[in-house]
Amino acid sequence: MSAPETAPYEALAALIERELELLGESRLEELAQLKLARTELLQSMPAMPPAAAGEMLERCALLQQRVRIEILRVREAVLLELVQLERVGRTAEGYAPRRTRPRISTSA
Repeated sequence: MSAPETAPYEALAALIERELELLGESRLEELAQLKLARTELLQSMPAMPPAAAGEMLERCALLQQRVRIEILRVREAVLLELVQLERVGRTAEGYAPRRTRPRISTSA
């Protein structure tokens, strides 16, 4: 592979690997910032990649599949956490003192 032709594709693979790392650590704010860098890189690439980039593009596709799987894993973990928070909230409500509505007399 010729470095100048494949450099952007190697950079893309490195960005996707970084996305995997950030997802694995649940560092979602940094992931959003990385998305901007990825978008800029993709916009700078030619519409038709050079033949020499084929192997690196295959690697990027495989890495992207891993990103999708990791996103699903993180999503499931967040949903489970929300369910747990809801359960804790309902339990806490059971221990709270009962609230009584003040009675207002309408007769004078």
